[in-house]
Amino acid sequence: MRVRGLAALAAITTVAALLSSAGTTAADDAPLPTPKEGGVTFYLSLPSNRAGLDAAANAGSTPGSTRYRHFSTLVEAADQFGARDAQITRISRSVRTLGLRFAPDPTRLFGRVTGTPRQWAAALGTPLTVTAATASSPFITYTLPTQVPAALEPAGTGLLLAQAQVYGPAAAGGSEPMPNAPPASKRAKPFPFNTGKPISADCLAAPLQERRVYTPQQIQTAYGVDKLRHNASGTPVITIVDLGDGWRPSDLALSGECFGYTPPQVTQEQGDGVASPINSPGTETPLDVQTVSSVAPNAQVRVVQTTPADLLDGFSRAVGDPRGLPDVISLSFGGCAFAENRGEPLYTGVINAVLAMVALTGVSSFAASGDAGSTTCGRLVRGTSLSYPAVSPFVTAVGGTRLTLGTGNSRIAETTWNDSAFGASAASGGGLTRLQPRPAYQDGANPADHRAIPDVSALADIVPGWPVVVSAGLQTVGGTSGSTPFVAAATALIDATQRQHGQPRIGLANGWFYQAANRPSTFFDVTSGNNDLAGVGCCHATAGYDLVTGLGVPNWAALPGTLPPPG
Repeated sequence: MRVRGLAALAAITTVAALLSSAGTTAADDAPLPTPKEGGVTFYLSLPSNRAGLDAAANAGSTPGSTRYRHFSTLVEAADQFGARDAQITRISRSVRTLGLRFAPDPTRLFGRVTGTPRQWAAALGTPLTVTAATASSPFITYTLPTQVPAALEPAGTGLLLAQAQVYGPAAAGGSEPMPNAPPASKRAKPFPFNTGKPISADCLAAPLQERRVYTPQQIQTAYGVDKLRHNASGTPVITIVDLGDGWRPSDLALSGECFGYTPPQVTQEQGDGVASPINSPGTETPLDVQTVSSVAPNAQVRVVQTTPADLLDGFSRAVGDPRGLPDVISLSFGGCAFAENRGEPLYTGVINAVLAMVALTGVSSFAASGDAGSTTCGRLVRGTSLSYPAVSPFVTAVGGTRLTLGTGNSRIAETTWNDSAFGASAASGGGLTRLQPRPAYQDGANPADHRAIPDVSALADIVPGWPVVVSAGLQTVGGTSGSTPFVAAATALIDATQRQHGQPRIGLANGWFYQAANRPSTFFDVTSGNNDLAGVGCCHATAGYDLVTGLGVPNWAALPGTLPPPG
């Protein structure tokens, strides 16, 4: 990509550096341990009151409840619903008899057990099984034996996963590719062009010249974000959970120069197993960072960088940040490994509890519904299958659409995102969960007795798609990895405005969204298309809520005026 002028590099600053400049460190301010080279961390569940936690989180997120938008601090929530001091002391002493370190999480819902491979071998009486890092997956995987000492799982606890990952910087690495345009020879028909006007960009790049990509300004105008930002105030705080990807400040700077926004400073915190920043950029996190920066250039953007298997660590560090709570947490990852509670029910149960505590503190969580239509697990599971953690009742699951623009970048047509007609096996994730009961906020919208996803949607076209600068080149990409940070950043603008005016946070946004959908003009309803990639008969867009695009696409010019006041 050729860019006019000189691009000043955006700064990437670690949390530890920021806190050190203020005369303290993350370790002094919060019990979140700083990852160190050579450390291998496994997770241990702690005794908790999950039923009470779920009830409190639901009350705080339900319009009409006397507790609506009445939130707790993380310390208050952890003290009320997490493990007691005596329990933590007993568990800590048991683990430390094995020569391992124990650190309770700030949520008090789980703890971290850490040691070097040699210390783990001594504690277990046998070495951990090691799977080496590769060029495509630069993470060393350590696996526990089938039997572990009783001291490692004291009464009332359980090891959450048998595997732990550690970043190996020596491996070249690279994240899984996002939905991208297949070769022309494999397309049943050509992709449509960007028909909106004008295309505003201060750079020369083939995707722009060939009208194969939307600019951020076009998308924001179509969905009313430009009007939302004009009326917004305060400083949004946006946390992006990065599971094993990488990004470059120089790419963010080029994106800002190309599309006419000044990038915010982005701070980064390293998670368990990632003692040093990942040095090879993928596509996921650059898209996340650039999308939220273009929507909210005055935001405080935080990245939590952890390993591909560390959802728990990512959300924990996002809500436990010693600088304070974010407005929103955005996650563009998910998959079949934890879908439908099939693989690791204890692990997903603790993640759900952490997400409930995130909601109880007033933070909104957004997760991509996935890019594999109604069959995230492919042929591994008969019938429909979905993505975790999008199926959690404590996140807003974001699906995808195909958007057509007209003169002035007006929204003239929108259908379900399903690019199989263009030769790409990619579509908006959506369907009914198998085990998760229907949350109260879906009453009246979803007639089934199980949770349905997505909740809302936005652009996920491959072509014309989302713009992302990677390694100084502009690409067009598709997927719910684009719609998710976009919806999260727009919500953060509203949340920051609420705080600026002395009002409480929004918290889990679903109760508000489903109530607001009953009013005209708050959502762009998507009524055509399907996300069936495997011939399972599900799912089709209809008027109102559906299992493909949810409530539709938020109209950010009208939606803020429908936010209910605190109970």
